[in-house]
Amino acid sequence: MFHTHFGRAGERRAALSFAGFLCGFIFLAAGLCHAQDPPPQQRDLTQMSIEDVLNVQVYAASKHAQNLNDAPSSVTIITAEEIQEYGYRTLADVLQSVRSFYITSDRLYSYVGVRGFGRLGDWNSRILLLVDGHRINDNIDGQASIGSEFPVDVNLIQRVEIIRGPSSSLYGADAFFAVVNVITRKAPDLKGVELGFTPSSFHSYQGRVSVGSLPFRSPAQNHRTCMAMTTSGGTPTFNSAGHYSTSTS
Repeated sequence: MFHTHFGRAGERRAALSFAGFLCGFIFLAAGLCHAQDPPPQQRDLTQMSIEDVLNVQVYAASKHAQNLNDAPSSVTIITAEEIQEYGYRTLADVLQSVRSFYITSDRLYSYVGVRGFGRLGDWNSRILLLVDGHRINDNIDGQASIGSEFPVDVNLIQRVEIIRGPSSSLYGADAFFAVVNVITRKAPDLKGVELGFTPSSFHSYQGRVSVGSLPFRSPAQNHRTCMAMTTSGGTPTFNSAGHYSTSTS
């Protein structure tokens, strides 16, 4: 069989990298995880009545929590259940499912257009991207990273709020076509230790370890810690977030 110069050596390097990356956390999981109840299921919007749907809380429309019925905007909410059911792997996949949004790619970055407007060279600078209400557009050119370079694993997303239309009066620059607010899962939602592994073509792999609330800690002591790693061709690669990244909340 023909192999590239990465070949079997690349596969071995990738396996060793992930073995080192996951081994410590497997021991951590064995030491910290006790018998726990399964995490509570979030409410499925498709099973809710119209009245309940209108009472769903949304933040990004007015920069404070309010009922969807009171939000002065056209709002779409994508839940974690929908992300899992449809197999979305990136934020770009999530946005592509939203009406009036479309995604293009140059095999390096993903770009979002709204209602037919997707000017080349904008680098998503007309979309404001928030994570838990905090702006993460690039400070130099305003780029919003929505593809594989997005710094949050989609499995850590609780819901995505999409606010259509200009919101510059609230957020300033970049909030021209839409505001996208990614709400992440908090420590009580993780319920201990989660391990994730994704193999791909060209000897590419992705791994994630997340630690949330633990049974022997009080709610005030619980926090969320997440580490992610990606290898491509047997060589570890890094994104804008560091990729060997730890986030705590």
